[in-house]
Amino acid sequence: IQSIQATNTDAFIERIDQLSIPDSHQQIFISRYPASILVDRLDISKIRCYWLTLLQESGSLEPSLEKLNHLIQSTISDGQGSIFVEGIEWLISLHGFDAVHSMIRSVAEKISVSNWSIFLSISEDSFDQQQRSRMYREAPLVEFQEKSIQSHEEHLSPSVSDSMVRPSGLEMDLNDDGTPKLILLTRLPRTGFTKNILQRRILQWRRMGLDTTEIEATLYSDDEEVMYDRYVSVEENVRRATELERYIMENVMDTQEKTIALFRLRQLTGLDELERTYFSN
Repeated sequence: IQSIQATNTDAFIERIDQLSIPDSHQQIFISRYPASILVDRLDISKIRCYWLTLLQESGSLEPSLEKLNHLIQSTISDGQGSIFVEGIEWLISLHGFDAVHSMIRSVAEKISVSNWSIFLSISEDSFDQQQRSRMYREAPLVEFQEKSIQSHEEHLSPSVSDSMVRPSGLEMDLNDDGTPKLILLTRLPRTGFTKNILQRRILQWRRMGLDTTEIEATLYSDDEEVMYDRYVSVEENVRRATELERYIMENVMDTQEKTIALFRLRQLTGLDELERTYFSN
């Protein structure tokens, strides 16, 4: 078991890409982000993803140390491969440093007699010197040859203005259940609007967990007016969904009601009904 120093998910994945992992090995990625967000960073056809969240969703993993420990130990009991884990800082905020450190020590003992490797994403700024020393004693830091780590997203569309897009990297505010918070992005003006810019915006929406199926269909059109009109409509729905989410997270206490409402928001459906329910007063 080893640690990889990374300040965000992009940096962690960039470091993983520098590791020499045989294609025949299994790979598992445990993250605070769902596969729908990681799909543009990882080849999820080859990497099994688990989402650390309180939601009961396909591919989700409850952020309890018992569940995480059970998953890891049952996985490494046979075969060979690598497990990548991020979200250690969040687990510490939930369970305390000593409990998480104890679990890592237990896992380190089991992994040493298996054909598996585990890599933990560690942000040094999140720990004091004593905690770092204890962590690295159980999971030594992997040394990489330093080079400039540039976000893959920057390569996708370097011509897009920074004022139009979210800064590169997957780090974003998360709700208590582990889902990314919806945020209002800068409205794209008609002047200079292109299919490439729309693709970039769709990518940003997808990373917030929004269903973009309907607007993706317009990418097959060569009519930029049609694409822009559809973009304006979806952008307005995202704005409404963002305001609704903020209200729901602060005021709805019933877990089932909240889960259903947040799911509908990310589908961008039933917004009229939700606004009547929560904003009618």
